[in-house]
Amino acid sequence: MPVEIRTRYTGMTYVATVRGEKRTASNTMGARWAAEALARKLNLDPALLRETQRDLLRSGVELFVHPGSECNFGGMR
Repeated sequence: MPVEIRTRYTGMTYVATVRGEKRTASNTMGARWAAEALARKLNLDPALLRETQRDLLRSGVELFVHPGSECNFGGMR
């Protein structure tokens, strides 16, 4: 099942989140770096992330999708 990682720019930092997941990741360098950090936390290969869209109505919001085949949400801390 694909995993959608949303990043938003807030307070001079990019914050990455996944709906239904409490863990987040942040980075001051860029949205991709924040999304990759969250992918690693979720035990996903960050090299497989694909940027799919930028929300033109809400500036600073970007969506990345991972195929999610190795996802281990419940067991990770």
